[in-house]
Parts: sequence; C-alpha cells; structure tokens
Amino acid sequence: MLFAIIQVIYDKISDLAKEYRNMMLSLSYSILKDYQYAEDITQEAFLILSQNMDKLDNIYSARSRNYVYTITKNLTISKYRSLKNENMVQSDENNSLNNIEGSLDIEAFGNEYGFSEKIINALAELDELDRDILCYKYGAGYTGKEIAQLMNSNPDSIYKRMQRAISKLREIIEEMERTEK
Repeated sequence: MLFAIIQVIYDKISDLAKEYRNMMLSLSYSILKDYQYAEDITQEAFLILSQNMDKLDNIYSARSRNYVYTITKNLTISKYRSLKNENMVQSDENNSLNNIEGSLDIEAFGNEYGFSEKIINALAELDELDRDILCYKYGAGYTGKEIAQLMNSNPDSIYKRMQRAISKLREIIEEMERTEK
C-alpha cells in the first residue's frame, strides 16, 4: 500500500518535471543570470511541489501551471534579494522582477474560470503581483492565507494588497466603461 502511494507521487513529480522543468529553469535564469542558481531554485521548487501535491489535481491545467510558476518566481525573487544583499549580483536597470517571461496566463484563467474579456483586459493593466493575487483569489479560489504561503508573504500584507488591487481594478473598469460611451 505504502509503495503504491510512493509510486503515484513519484509518477506525478516525474510528469511535473517533464512538463515544467524548462519553464522553471528559464524563469529563474531570466532573473538570476546564473544557471547553477537557477538549477538550485528549480530543485527547491520541486521539493515544495512534492509537499503540496494535493493542490495539483491535473498537472496540465492552467491552475497547476500558474501554481508552479508562482512558486518558482517567488523562490527566485527571494534568492535574487538575498544575493543582492550579499552584493553577489549586479544590479541591472533592465532586469525587472515583475517583467519576466512566462508570466501568469490571464487568458487561461479567463477560459478556465469564466473571466469576461473586459475583466481580462482590466487585469492586464494591473502590475504583475496584483494580477497574480486577484487571479489566485477570484479565479482559482485560493484563500488569502494560501496565497500568502505561495508568495512567501504575510497574510495581512496579501489582504491589504488584494484590497488595493480590487480598488485599482474597479477604477480601470470604470475608466474603460467611460471611454466606451
């Protein structure tokens, strides 16, 4: 019985690696500019994913892809900040942590969770962190506490950020409606 459970988990992690390893490495490398650190982050992300397999029902879904992306991104940003504090990475004006390839797939959320085209367009105008928080909360149904765990952040900070993001989104939608008239 135990062997069967271990085999299922092993198979799921193998499938995750086949599907997402290159995306994870690319994401980490785009921020850190160091292949060894990117490899370390990818391995650490797989460790976290193996501990949270219950959140990955269908590894090929947009929700799973975004979950993997968020874990990898947050680990990479944490590593980047620690290296920067240790002066081990060069500060690059063009290297923005919020403008990295492979961002959260808003259209996949729209298709999977029924966001209207207007909402998808409005979300696209938010900064990446606000967009991620709102998509996970209202698209994927994560709680504020789960989002905070995903982002290695304080739940109170996520809640405040979510409230500000909702206000920004409301303003964007109102502006869109004014310009449509």
